[in-house]
Amino acid sequence: MGMAYFVALASAFLVLSAATALRPGRHGLFAALAYPVGWAAGELAGQGIVLEALLIGLLWWWGWPTTHWLSVVVIALAGVAVLENLALIVILFLSRAIVRKAMESAPDRPLRIPRPNDDVFGRWWRTALLVPFHPRDMQLHRNLVYGPLDRHRLDVWRLSITPTDAPVIYYLHGGAWTFGDKREQGRPMLHEFVRRGWIVVASNYRLAPRFPWPAQIEDATRALGWIKKNIATYGGDPDRVVVAGGSAGGHLASLLALSAKDPSWRPKEMSDVTDWTVRGALSFYGVLEMTGDEAHWGGLGRGIRLLLERRVVQVPYQGHESLYLSLSPYERIAPDSPPFFVVQGVNDTLVEVNVARAFVAKYRSVAFAPVYYVELPFTQHAFDVTASPRTSATTRAAVAFAESVVTSRPALTPQLVANYQVPPTRLLVAVDEKWLDAKEAASIIGPFFVVTSDNPFSRELSSEENDARRVALRSFLHRRGVDYFETLGCDPQGRWPDEAGVALRDLSREDVRSLTCVWDQFAFYEVSEDSVLVRDATSDVALA
Repeated sequence: MGMAYFVALASAFLVLSAATALRPGRHGLFAALAYPVGWAAGELAGQGIVLEALLIGLLWWWGWPTTHWLSVVVIALAGVAVLENLALIVILFLSRAIVRKAMESAPDRPLRIPRPNDDVFGRWWRTALLVPFHPRDMQLHRNLVYGPLDRHRLDVWRLSITPTDAPVIYYLHGGAWTFGDKREQGRPMLHEFVRRGWIVVASNYRLAPRFPWPAQIEDATRALGWIKKNIATYGGDPDRVVVAGGSAGGHLASLLALSAKDPSWRPKEMSDVTDWTVRGALSFYGVLEMTGDEAHWGGLGRGIRLLLERRVVQVPYQGHESLYLSLSPYERIAPDSPPFFVVQGVNDTLVEVNVARAFVAKYRSVAFAPVYYVELPFTQHAFDVTASPRTSATTRAAVAFAESVVTSRPALTPQLVANYQVPPTRLLVAVDEKWLDAKEAASIIGPFFVVTSDNPFSRELSSEENDARRVALRSFLHRRGVDYFETLGCDPQGRWPDEAGVALRDLSREDVRSLTCVWDQFAFYEVSEDSVLVRDATSDVALA
């Protein structure tokens, strides 16, 4: 009888654990247990079924209970536990379709992601084991020094066959800014990046409460500076860096990407680093709003604010509102912000799903670069620690995103600069259904800028590819409520196909420059009734 009671209690625990994974509690003791219990049940559903089978087998071997009601209870609990865990397994595999649909239906620049059999490292048997083994041929350069303090250490991962000038992904670990290590998180995804020819950098940073804010972002910035200065030694391209992180690491990665123009956290001895930009950011269940505003946090705001006030920032929110706003990625979204990839679980009990939703909504209304948002149902915080089917799905999406933003930027040649000038190019604008020369159009509608989406970096695309890009650019402008006139750039000698573009009157020159960079163009036109200037998209200087 004693064994039967034990099996019944163990089965009841498995039932409650799986129920917590499916519908976590939000109040009291249930909220405290929601993450540790729900995470384990949600990510180890297959093991939960195996454990239940072992319990029933043990009871059978020990001796099945002769008491009818107890026998019924054991069978019922075992059945419910198995059904719940089967549901969790189905959810893991359904994540593949959810992730694919999210990426392919993104309103700006949809992305097609690879299929499971396209994985280079995350094969099915590694996914089944859930253990994030690293590639045997991975070269690991451990504990490289990027600053003067003990926590100023980073690792560089690569293969012996990784080509030179490889793209770089810089990963920041989570841990509520108070614990964690560069060796612990994001490994299934990072291993896939390594096998795909990327350089991976993972760094430690100073932890609170011993080191209060802004020590964490100062260290993340210092490590980025080290990458810009030194990663070429390890085969990386300092111009093709994306940043990534989970939870608190997602916050730091996002803040790093959104504050490239803010010198506040840069180390003085790295004044020779002139480019602090990154090509994109990947936030996994990141803390993207840092004031604890309940409009975003849905009841969890008090917890995040107490953590920040007591252990991380160590000053009260009241009276220091501007400080808390400055460390919130949500508040730093700007038109020239880089592309973003955001992943969030609906069942996350540490970071409310509305935090990610609000960030993405604001990003799509303010930034010109695309943002890709993957929202995973029945998914808890830190789901990607294990190499599950869900993790492999988000990894494929992360790879597709990262590869889309690190395209090499070719040099702008003197020949191209000469070709851009007007003349020899003839620049036409459609005004009242008539095609007019650019300066004549400016005398009617006023000064404007011209941007095209055709033939990125002067690489000639097919008419079908250019048509798709034209539709995407105009759809973007429609969603933002930006009015435009159609334009056409023509080569009178017929050496280059006509390029369709848009004339913009309601955007600033800085905004137009950002839009030009997003669409991978070398330059844009600034037109008045007196002149047509060609401006470099990266430096804003007029090209002669």
